[in-house]
Amino acid sequence: MIHIPTIKDDGPGYEKILGIAREVFDDPYHHFDFDFSRCAMIDHNAVVVLGALARYVDYHNTQMKLSKSMLLFSRSLTNVRSAPNVAGVMFLVETMNSAIRERLIGNNFLSHFSSGSLEGYPTGGYLGYREHNYLQDADKIADHLQNEWLSASKLRLSDKLKPAITSRILEVFSNAYGHGVSIQDIKTMGVYSCGQFNNKDKTLNISVLDFGPGIITNVKRVRGDMSNIDAMHWALVKGNSTRTDSQLSNIPRGLGLDLLHNFVHVNGGELRIHSNDVKVISNKTSGLIVEKCAGDLRGTMVSIKINCDDRYYRFTSEAEPTQQQYF
Repeated sequence: MIHIPTIKDDGPGYEKILGIAREVFDDPYHHFDFDFSRCAMIDHNAVVVLGALARYVDYHNTQMKLSKSMLLFSRSLTNVRSAPNVAGVMFLVETMNSAIRERLIGNNFLSHFSSGSLEGYPTGGYLGYREHNYLQDADKIADHLQNEWLSASKLRLSDKLKPAITSRILEVFSNAYGHGVSIQDIKTMGVYSCGQFNNKDKTLNISVLDFGPGIITNVKRVRGDMSNIDAMHWALVKGNSTRTDSQLSNIPRGLGLDLLHNFVHVNGGELRIHSNDVKVISNKTSGLIVEKCAGDLRGTMVSIKINCDDRYYRFTSEAEPTQQQYF
């Protein structure tokens, strides 16, 4: 039994959910019941990790079932006791308060994991939990980002800036595929994302997660021995890439975060990266921080927060509107 605490989109929230991830990684063949009785609220960063962890355990469950079938066949010849129970995940809906349950229904999370007759799942376009298989559908992701996540009703962006921001976020997905899924041990895991719009705070969020080798591991594989902090700094430089072959040559080089870093600085939002044992925090208050984490994430998680204010955002090279915000 794992008790899910209140997990917000803040520093302590990331530490809590990544701590849970490490607990699951340590024993993926175990059965996990996730109890929400101690959880008052849960944000997108926790939702995407919980969903990916469930699939991670499912994968090991499948592998154990295959091994168990072979083991049972072998043991049936000698009348030996059957194999142990296999791994699995249960999200205990009955332990959720109404706010948690409504959020996990509204963002389509529970539809992926519940066999019950819950009502209220969104249809068509929605902001919430998504599972992207190991073959990237760039057009579908771009359409979701531009027309659903960055809709005009949430944020006023110029006709040039909006597709530019969309393309940079698409690069986050592309890097999750090119630097994560394509070379991870479990290629069927794919990429996971969760978008969220907080109507009270007027903030727009998205988290993208893969369980590939991680940025630090990839950089050191190509660049050789260096500190983990230096490896992350190297990865943040525009144009640097850990790809050394021609496969997936359309995958953008580097992390593609330069424009996003500049935009969240102007907007007052935040950009976070957690990979291996290093985290990156970029916001207007603290600038760019690269430091060690308390533990290790086996993969990469990129989270973006944007403030949905009434300002108009554009490139400085564009014509000046009546209500302006330089970028």
